[in-house]
Amino acid sequence: MKKSIVAIYSIIHFVVDLSCAVLITNMISHKTGQDLNVFIAIIIYNFFAFAVQLPVGIIADKANKNAICSAIGCLLVAVAYGFANYEILACLIAGLGNSLFHVGGGIDVLNISDKKATLSGIFVSTGAMGIFLGQKSGSIGAEKNYLLIVLLIISALLLIQLYLKVRDRVNNEEVIIPTINKKMLIAIMCLIVTVVIRSYVGLILAFEWKSSFILALISIFVVVLGKMLGGVIGDRIGFIKTSLFSLISSAVLFLFAFNNSILGVIAILLFNMTMPITLTALSNLLSNNKGMAFGLLTLALFIGAIPVFFGYTKMIFTPLGLFGITIVSAFILYGGIRIYNELEMEED
Repeated sequence: MKKSIVAIYSIIHFVVDLSCAVLITNMISHKTGQDLNVFIAIIIYNFFAFAVQLPVGIIADKANKNAICSAIGCLLVAVAYGFANYEILACLIAGLGNSLFHVGGGIDVLNISDKKATLSGIFVSTGAMGIFLGQKSGSIGAEKNYLLIVLLIISALLLIQLYLKVRDRVNNEEVIIPTINKKMLIAIMCLIVTVVIRSYVGLILAFEWKSSFILALISIFVVVLGKMLGGVIGDRIGFIKTSLFSLISSAVLFLFAFNNSILGVIAILLFNMTMPITLTALSNLLSNNKGMAFGLLTLALFIGAIPVFFGYTKMIFTPLGLFGITIVSAFILYGGIRIYNELEMEED
């Protein structure tokens, strides 16, 4: 049953992010020049899709109807297509729908993960491919998106059916206001800062060799693969070893990634391996508040993207800059995971 739950959520994750990307890319392609409304709409979309996951997650923890939450999210994304001519409203609705889907799915997957990172790595990985393909399909004029709307409605129905079948198996633990001591606060902040850095760096990696569609597609594929492998390897050899190996190795490879696409692709793969580790560690620290944990890290993703929205993409986009920021991230994450391990041992 666990495999079925993760498979359903992972496939629908692809559909939801694909649908949102197509919607936004179509709106941009219809505009000429710099349109302020589109810029504002994109900011609003990202705010509701990522930052709003924190309050949605807190509410979802208490509601304990996770698959229903995700189903409503799918339907909202479908509804957003009906307002495609009103950029700001469409992005608000789609962003909120995206948020609801991710929170519901994230909680359900974390609930069945037994404190391991493998399943969450699979769930979070598929969205990147959806976004990439959605941006490409939107930019070539995919204006009639009835198929996506149908897929979203089918997804919602599948999630409702899932809720009726497994609600007793994936219920949340009793929601308790977490008691956060100094050590836990430091660990939480380290995990959040790591995700802020990963978000920013991931968005600025505009290597020239990515202008090739094939290499760009391979780059997205290794993002997906990296997130999956990060969870699997993290469970096998430990979160600290996986984090240090992946981040330090990617930092070294970033030194050569500008001129060598093969090393660049490997660097991107390694850089993304910590995604399920940070999510799993934080959700385990806040085990009675998994929606809150999920929302804190998506808020971190939004914070990391803010400089990119305003054009600050070249500050560290150099070989030494990427090397330095990745090494800093490795040490911060090491500190957070080390404290996390200590807290887990104390709990046992």
